[in-house]
Amino acid sequence: PPFPQISTPAVEFVLSNRDYLGHRMKKALGRLKLRSQSQFKKEEAAELRELWKHFLLLEDHISAPFRQIVLNAETVVGPNFGNLDMKSYCNGELYERTANYLVLKSMVAHWEKKYNDAMELDALPDDESAFMAQLYTGDPKRYLPDPPIIFRLAEVSRITSMAQQMVKAFVDEEELFDDLPAEVKFIERALSIKGGTALRQFMLEEFCPNENVDPASLREGLKRLYQQMFNMQSDPYGDLTMTLWNLCVATSVGTDEARDPYEEYIANVKGTKYENNPGFFQTYTFNHDKNSLVRFLDSSKTIEKGTAGSAEDVTRQIQGEALQLLGFSFGGGGSPNPATISADTDRVEKDYDVPEDRAIGRPHMMGWLDLLGDEELTGGKKEEFEADKWEEVKS
Repeated sequence: PPFPQISTPAVEFVLSNRDYLGHRMKKALGRLKLRSQSQFKKEEAAELRELWKHFLLLEDHISAPFRQIVLNAETVVGPNFGNLDMKSYCNGELYERTANYLVLKSMVAHWEKKYNDAMELDALPDDESAFMAQLYTGDPKRYLPDPPIIFRLAEVSRITSMAQQMVKAFVDEEELFDDLPAEVKFIERALSIKGGTALRQFMLEEFCPNENVDPASLREGLKRLYQQMFNMQSDPYGDLTMTLWNLCVATSVGTDEARDPYEEYIANVKGTKYENNPGFFQTYTFNHDKNSLVRFLDSSKTIEKGTAGSAEDVTRQIQGEALQLLGFSFGGGGSPNPATISADTDRVEKDYDVPEDRAIGRPHMMGWLDLLGDEELTGGKKEEFEADKWEEVKS
């Protein structure tokens, strides 16, 4: 049907193949569309864009109920943080208890990651030698004047411990946990097992017989749950989602399901040419604006090729103006004086000479990103706005 409508057969098809039709399908369709654009096949690119948009719509339609159920569970679990009487607020229908467990488990994974970051930060020396490590470890929002996050080790440790206790209390209540879907219960059991071989042995010899589920069905359930969890916001669900993906991969080793049908389209495993890579598209460099961050970084001092240079060199380059552009202030220069900015805005600049170490042989200004023009935003249809329909009132 015409966008933005969906058909029942399309919904049923995606649901039937949900273990494979998810975010990696979205990536593959997006790359195929860009591939056609880069080859200047306008009609093919437009058709692929329509298919892509319809799949995105189907994805949103199918994942919306799950997202809402999980968000409802947040309103149950959140206000009761620290309350170990789980039956008093986590009971309910099967779907409600499943969502409650996923929220609790996501909370544990999220805070365990914060705890590991806090431990690493606490072990770093408080001087310039560890400047880069401090920047890329943990949540950068801690650098804000009044940080809106909890990041200190003592506080994070207490929260992590309480979250773990809440999950344990939930799992220990048979009435809450024992009839949850097999793939959800497998998460709890599997995360205490070290090593892929031991995990698969546990699945085949213990978990599946006890839960009366065959391994193929369990693997399908894990993949379906992963697709749904991927559509949740990354904070705080991203850590548990990646754990689910790792479980999907580990449990599929040695089976026909180990083959990822999307890998050759989105991972560039077959080379970087149109002839040998079905997902390849040629990228190119741009004439970036004179005052853009890209040009600023391009013109910064070149560090010895192949090395990061000394910590002092890297620190001096990143501090000051660059960090101010990111919202941080380390004593760098102020904003430019508007009175000194040239008023000659109509001057045509020559093509920007992109540094070779960033261009890496790519062509310059191919222009294929503009192939579809305004159709990229409107889908080829003139978009009408209410504000454009005004009429002058005659007195």
